[in-house]
Amino acid sequence: MGPSRRSAAAEASYRQEPYRKSYADILKQHRDPGVAVSELFLFRFWLSEHACRQCARSLTNDEQALSAQAVSTMPPPGWRVPENVEGVDIEAALGGGIATLVESRFDLYDRFFTLGRSTSDPLGLKAVSLALACQLFEEPPPAVLAYLTAKTREQFIAISRAWASETNPGSGASCAPR
Repeated sequence: MGPSRRSAAAEASYRQEPYRKSYADILKQHRDPGVAVSELFLFRFWLSEHACRQCARSLTNDEQALSAQAVSTMPPPGWRVPENVEGVDIEAALGGGIATLVESRFDLYDRFFTLGRSTSDPLGLKAVSLALACQLFEEPPPAVLAYLTAKTREQFIAISRAWASETNPGSGASCAPR
């Protein structure tokens, strides 16, 4: 089965991101911008899959499904995982095979999502942003964490709106928190 239009929109959210432009302030602070671009790409790949997973679960209106721990499918059916992003060879930059890197990051972010959810952050977006910040910097500055948290929320909302518009065209609905 090929990707649906919803998953194509989510896939575009990490494949078509201008990382060097969108994250210019972060890249200026990082000792190796190629490594940072690779980590940002892997995070956005996970976040795109996570947002699709959360939206699909919210559409079920099944309390048991909504409270169950999410299990990632790596990569989602029909999604492509490129080995290069903006001229950076991900495997060379991060020192591992792309499949191993994706599996490692999905596991990391899924764990932070699961452990970081709270009533004030039901989607664990602050927690996964912290995980990303720590992947990028040994001791992330507060401004970096705030920026990454805002970008994470922004991407999650954009993907959830794409899902909702496919499910209920013209409704303006979203599965993202308000």
